[in-house]
Formats: sequence, C-alpha cells, structure tokens
Amino acid sequence: MILNTENKYICKDKEKLKEIMKREGFIFKDSTLQRDEYFIDLNSKMLSKEACIRLRCTNNKEIVLSFDGTIENISSLDIKDIQKIHSDISQYENIISFLADLGYYKYVSLNILKETYVKKDKEYYYNIRIDTVENVGEFIDYSIYTESNDTEKANSIFNEFEKTLEEALSEQVKNKYRDYSAKYIYNTLYKGDNLKKILVEMDKILCDLDVNNIENTIKNKYTILNLELIEKLEQLGLEVSVVYSSADKELVENIKLYLNKVGYAPNFMNITQIKEIAVRETLIIEKQKKIEFSEIALCIINNKKDRE
Repeated sequence: MILNTENKYICKDKEKLKEIMKREGFIFKDSTLQRDEYFIDLNSKMLSKEACIRLRCTNNKEIVLSFDGTIENISSLDIKDIQKIHSDISQYENIISFLADLGYYKYVSLNILKETYVKKDKEYYYNIRIDTVENVGEFIDYSIYTESNDTEKANSIFNEFEKTLEEALSEQVKNKYRDYSAKYIYNTLYKGDNLKKILVEMDKILCDLDVNNIENTIKNKYTILNLELIEKLEQLGLEVSVVYSSADKELVENIKLYLNKVGYAPNFMNITQIKEIAVRETLIIEKQKKIEFSEIALCIINNKKDRE
C-alpha cells in the first residue's frame, strides 16, 4: 500500500525541515541534479504550456525526451509511458535542432536539485524528497509505504507524520514547477509596462559561424532569432534588436542579407549603440546567461495572453 503520495508543499524553511528530519531519525539517501526543458509550438496548435515536450537531463549524462501533459481519454498514468526516447548528453544539440526543425521552441527550463531522505519504522517506510528549483524555491513531497492492510491505522500514522512537518511547510503545490518558473521569469523581466526593448546578443552565432557556409550554419534555427517570435513580441509593443560586437562588418552584412533572404528581418545594432538606450526599459539577453531568447519571448507572450 502507498499512502498519500501526491502531497506536495512549498517548503517554508528548509533548515527547519532538516532539523525535523534529523530529530525524527531520517537519513540522507541520495541526490540528483536534473535539468528539464519544455518545448511548445508558438501558436499552441499542437502543444501548449499545459501539454508540451519535455527534455530531461539527469546528472549531465542521461537524456530522456518525452511528452508531458494530459491528452483527452488517456489517464495521467498512461501518459507517462508514451514514446519516451532515451539518449545521452552527446546527442543534446541534435535533439534541440530536431525539435526546432519541427517548429517547437523552448518555453521554460528548470534546474532542480533533488534530495531524498528516508526512515524505516516497524512496518512503515517514510520517504521525503526536497526539490530545490533554481530561482523559484524549495518544494517538498512525502509518502509512507507499508504492506499493512490496516488502512485506518496507516492513515492515522500518516496524519501524525504530516503534523511533525507543519512548521516547515507553506501552501500546497497546485501547479507544475514549469508554471512557477515561467511566472518568475515574467515577473522578474517584464515588470508592468516598463519593458519596451529586447536586445539579443549575436556574438555566439558569429563565433560558431562557418564563414564558408553561412547558409547551412544559420539554417540551424535554434541558434538564431525566430521571426514569428519577434513578430509576436512586436504585436505586444516590444521592439527586438540583434546586438553584435564583431568588427567584421562584411560578415555581419552577409548575415543580414541571408536572414532577410529567408524571411528574418530583425533590427541590427552595434553594441556601442546600447548606451543610447534607457536601461530601465531594456532587457539585454546576453546578461540573462541562464535564460534563452525563446524562453523569455514565450513567457512574455503566454503570460500576457493569460492576463488579457
């Protein structure tokens, strides 16, 4: 029998929680580093932030590509078994490129430290997991396992267990971690109506560019601005510009010409021009080192739609 495995709370005080676990005899079992990246299509025709593709990397080694969400007439348990693709970190760039070619863009990414603590008490096995989600906070879920068929007694044990944790718990978690992270990005970067301009640093693209084959390099969509995203942001009243510091003017002009040829027409700006822009109203993407342009764009678009 497994009891109340769905109980998950925001952790109010991690140090207090660790004090309680130590007092109650819990021991550390293991920890993992997990990075989850979620992909949707821009207009949510096939995928949305409720039903998306998840790319999970564990301990910077194993990669699992799967569907994350619900589909009508299929249970949440069955959905976990739909088309999981296992690979390793060496295939990461290929998978990202493949998803981009299918028209899926990164909605949000999460870095999570998962710590598991356990305790064995007679016929009951207690399990506590603390998930520390970068930029969001700590979350805790817990469960009790038992082979006993005495449901009444087991529920009583569980209720007592919950009471010992109350001091360290805040409200119950009702949303996905990705929703909390998207809200953080939106609230941090898009404060009211102050944000007017978005500048996206292009030097990584210039550094990785094969000067003898510009066309094939830029065709790799996930390394370059997406015109649809730019247009959506401009519809919200935001101006998007590509910032570069390369002294190779010919190279930059060739990139501009090619992008215009294939339908990309962003405004280009030399980095020396940034000083002319009011910092209060400007988001410079290269300073947001852990957030990609597509994440910021899609968070702004989706959250603005939710609030309209």
